[in-house]
Formats: sequence, structure tokens, C-alpha cells
Amino acid sequence: MRAPARQPGREHGEIRSIGGDGRRRRQLLRHCWPLAALLVVLAVVPTRVGGQVTPLQTFYLDWDNVPTTPPTSKNLTANCNCDLREQACDVGCCCDPLCPSGLNELFTDEGICLPQGPDQPQITYCVPNDAVVKVNLPSNSDFYVIVKQAADVAFWSELLCIADDSNPSLGDNYPDPPVGPVGDNQNLAQCPPAQSPPLPATQYQFMSYVFAQLPNATTVPLTVPYPAFSAECSNEFILGFLLSVPVGTLSFYQSCQRDLTQYNPASVCSSPGLLSPQFYSQLRFLTGRGSSVTPGTFTVVKTQFLDPATGNLTDLGVALPSSSFSAGVCRNIVRYMNMTFFYTLDNPAAETTPGYIDAIELTFVLTDFTVSNTPFTQGVRVAWLETQVPQPVEVIASGNPGYLTGWPVLAGALTQLNETGRTAISQFVGGMPIPMPAMRGSCDPTALGSVRYGTNITTTCSYTLTPAQLADFCVNQANTPEKYVRLALGSMYDIITTEQLQVGIWGNSELTNVNQWLQVELSGYPFSAPIYSESSRACSGVITGFDLQVVTGVAFSSNNLQQKVLYAQLCFKTGVWEYSSTLMSQSSMRFYLNFTASFIRIPQQAETTKKPAPPLVVPLPYNIFYPFLAMDSAGSAVAPSVWALVLALVASLGLALMRA
Repeated sequence: MRAPARQPGREHGEIRSIGGDGRRRRQLLRHCWPLAALLVVLAVVPTRVGGQVTPLQTFYLDWDNVPTTPPTSKNLTANCNCDLREQACDVGCCCDPLCPSGLNELFTDEGICLPQGPDQPQITYCVPNDAVVKVNLPSNSDFYVIVKQAADVAFWSELLCIADDSNPSLGDNYPDPPVGPVGDNQNLAQCPPAQSPPLPATQYQFMSYVFAQLPNATTVPLTVPYPAFSAECSNEFILGFLLSVPVGTLSFYQSCQRDLTQYNPASVCSSPGLLSPQFYSQLRFLTGRGSSVTPGTFTVVKTQFLDPATGNLTDLGVALPSSSFSAGVCRNIVRYMNMTFFYTLDNPAAETTPGYIDAIELTFVLTDFTVSNTPFTQGVRVAWLETQVPQPVEVIASGNPGYLTGWPVLAGALTQLNETGRTAISQFVGGMPIPMPAMRGSCDPTALGSVRYGTNITTTCSYTLTPAQLADFCVNQANTPEKYVRLALGSMYDIITTEQLQVGIWGNSELTNVNQWLQVELSGYPFSAPIYSESSRACSGVITGFDLQVVTGVAFSSNNLQQKVLYAQLCFKTGVWEYSSTLMSQSSMRFYLNFTASFIRIPQQAETTKKPAPPLVVPLPYNIFYPFLAMDSAGSAVAPSVWALVLALVASLGLALMRA
């Protein structure tokens, strides 16, 4: 684009402010920038909001370049899409006329020019060698370019040379549509209708709000914690009929975080506060069968307690303990909630058939949490199951049958029923776990992520130790070099070291079929005692994490490949924890654990599969020559006389064909 003439006194740009009285004031910038060509000149246009002036940045406006009568048309033939700066060179835009030609040639030769846009339509005419023949070339235009070239030496090219075209085709072009409230413009842009508060539904339909009733009989939409606009939990996410949370099966729970310093812990952490299980268990749900039907009660089917120190889960049955707050700790608050709806449809084949909620079951995982360690993470799952086909356990797969890339690797612990000797898999809800950093990067046995198929991952968390604590760990606890890895893994550590850990071979491996699971091989165990150096304050031989290596492959048709796990090995890693010499003896230092998961694809070569060739001799039924068959005593062998008869018939048929 062509740059306007430079105005005197504007070498360094200016900021122009337009006041409320319409007078213009100028203030020159006193800063000289080294790259003046890259300077974007801004102006400030104050906008009045609530009686105050709030500046909004705008580009500099030179009134000397404003025409009295602006043109009404726009040149649409430009095809240099990378030329976007009006007064300077767009570096790398090889079609920008303001860029140095040598620079454009350099970028062109290197093949690194910015995308310029499509080429203009081209009309090609051939010019024969015969000087008597003239060509009728139309006048040039911005819409296309004229190319003149000699005719090809090929015979047909010289005979069919285009020398005159009074109506050349320029390709398809879209007419420039008018702007403003004309044609379909105004019809297509319609303001949404004003929304009314949702009314309790007497009948549910797909996506309609689900309603519940408070203990005081007030009817409200049913909400669950949800990261509506950020990672922070929103308390206003309304559940819709037949809409699951989370959407899809990539994660089992939908997680969000709460900053407990923004709440009154004594209120939200005490029953029936927002974080207590009683907040949901005391509700009643509207069935959708009409106002005359009594609202249903939420049924608690399972409660567990997650120990924040060890990561162990303890079954509490169906009883809900009271939540409370004391000494800065919220006790028995909801860490995970699984809400399962059982529903019925009038006509499953209809698109807008009424639906009803028959029951809602709740499963809670409760925990204790120190408010000073905020944020607190909550996980919610909402599932819908048809009442006619009850499913006592909802198991989420990671493929059908092969793994989907990015979905959790199925994992579990091998378990056995002593009475019968049968074995099965106690499958983990979130797939193969891997420690994740918790608050301030610390290790926490309750902060576990998932290993996802085909996705390499490295996680790091830390423990803070003083020199005395490091020496005590390395010398007095030399028989437990895995101490901190054990703390970070929680109950997973025993499952790994007792070689009970299993991974699913297929994305939908069944937990009831152990043949569809693969034992994770263990390497680097048992451990050797660590060695402590007093002079360098270093502990060698510390177990610092693990590396999970998963070998994968594919099977089946090339257009429908099914991914599977072929082998898995978990290697414990050892390292050195050395206290920095620059720190005082009383200071503490972070020491890190590192956990990785790597996927290795075996080299495979596709094999061409062909349908078996048809047999050379078509098999015939054994009694085709009845009654001339002669069977043995077993009734299965043909006598030699029959074979002779067969050969005679075949020979006769061959002679007949030859004569024909």
C-alpha cells in the first residue's frame, strides 16, 4: 500500500486526544524508537462510561487525507493478502511494493515468502510464426492478465492455436453484494427473543432443564459444579435432560476448582453446606409426570473416604457422615460425585417424545481439605441410563475395540475370588494413574492424572527437605530409598511392587476377562540401600520416580486399523539428591520426583490379503450317480466300479465336445 506524505513534526508519532467539547489537543511523543519503521502510531479517544472518561486506543487520523466526498466503490482486485501495513514494509511479504526489491528477491529465492493470495485469472493466447496472422487481444484489466506465448511444436497445438477471442472466460466471480438493511441482510440478522425464567417441566424433553425441590418445597433447577467459563467451579450450571457430564468419554469426571478463601468455610463445609454431600442428598427431583406426582428422593448407593495423606479409599457404605469445619480444615466434603439418572421415554423412536426421570442415584467420595492449600478440586459425573435396561456398573471404554489416541490406557489390579478361584480385574476409573503436581508443585497421593494412549507424558512433583532431614532419610532410613515415591503413589505403590498391575490390551478390554489384559513387567526392584556423602551433603541411590514404557501395534484392515497394547514395562528410576552448597544449613530445598510414560510403536508391514482361489474341481454330492453307487460297510467309500463309470462318462463328454 502507498504511504501518505510525511507530515512535519511527526517523525516520532503523536497521540491525539479528542475531548468532550470537540477540541483537539496534541501531545508529541518524546521517545525516539530505534525501529521507527515498525512504530504503530496510536491515538486516544475517550469514551464516557458512568460519568468517567475511559480512553480507547485508535490509529492516528490525519484529517488532511480525509476526502470531502468519499468514494463509494472499493477495488477488489488486489491479491497481495500479506500487505497489511499501510505505511511500512511487511517483512516477508514479497508482493509488498514498499519492501526493498532485494529483500523480496531474497525471500523469494529462499521460498519463505508469506502467503500472498491466489493468482489472478490468466488468459493465454498463442502467437503463430506466420506474421500475416494477427491476434485480437482485448485490453488489459485488473481482473486478469494477458499472456502471449508461441505455439507448441506439437502438430495439434499448431493447428488449434487460439488467436482471437472476443468473449474470453474470466472464471466464476461473485457480484459485490450491497451493504445496509437491504435484501436478506436484515432478515438474516435477527435479535434473539427475550428469555423468560424456566418453568418447572411437567414433562421432560431432550435438553430441557431438570428441576429439583429444596427441603422447604421451593422448586429450582438442578445444578452441579462445572467449569463454565474457566477452571473455577460455577454453581449455576443447570443439568439438561439426557445431557451427560462430562460430554464424551475422554475423562470420567468433569473437574473444576474452588478458591475456598472466597467462601465462608464454616458455612460451605458444614452440613448441609455447598461442599457437603447433604447438599444433594436432601433434594427431591421432579419426575416430569406432572405436578400431581410426588417428587422423588435421591438415593445414596455408595460413599467412600479419600485419605488426603495416603490416597487410600475407605468404604463407608451408604451412610453419609456429617461435614464440618474446624482448625482450618474442612472435613468430609465432596471430592467426587457421581450422579446417575434412570429415565423412561414414551416413544424412543420419536424426536420430541416426552421423557421421565424414574430414579437418581448418588455416589460420593469424601475427603478432608486444609483451606490454606486452596484451590480445592472437585470432580462431577452425570450419567443417564434407561430404566428398562438397568446397568448396575457403568464402565467407560477407551476404544471399540482398538484404542483411540488420547484416551486413557485401561488399567487395574488383578484380583481373585478366594471361594471359587476365579480371577478378574479391579479396573481403575481414570485409567493408568500417574502422579501429578499438587499445590505449589508438591507431591500429593490424591493428585493423580491419567496416562493416555499414544501420548508421551512427563510429570514432576517435589518434597521439601532440610539438610538434616535429607541425612536422616539417607542414613537412618536407608532401607526405604523409595520412601517418597511410595508417598506420592499412595496405594498404587503396593499394586505395582506386588506385580498386580494390569493394562488393557484393547480399548474395550472387559474387566471380567483376564485374557484381555496384560501384566506390567517390573524393572529396578527390589532396591539397593542409598549412600550418603557428608562432605557434599548428597544422597545417591534415591528412588526418584518411574518410567512406564508401552509397546503398541495395529491390526486389521488398513482402512480400519485397531490399536492395541503389546507389552508394558515399569522401570523404577534412581538418582542423586544433593543439597545446594549455596544454601544455609537451616534452609530447606526442593527435591524432585519424575514420572514418565512413553509409547513405542513396533515396525509393522502390511500384508496383502487375497480371497482364496476357487477349487479346480467342483465338489459333487456323494450320491450324484445314484443308483450306480456302491458303498462299503461304513457307507462312506465309493467302489472302484463307480470311479470307472465316472471316468467313462467324462471321456464320453469330452469326445462329444470335440466332435461339436
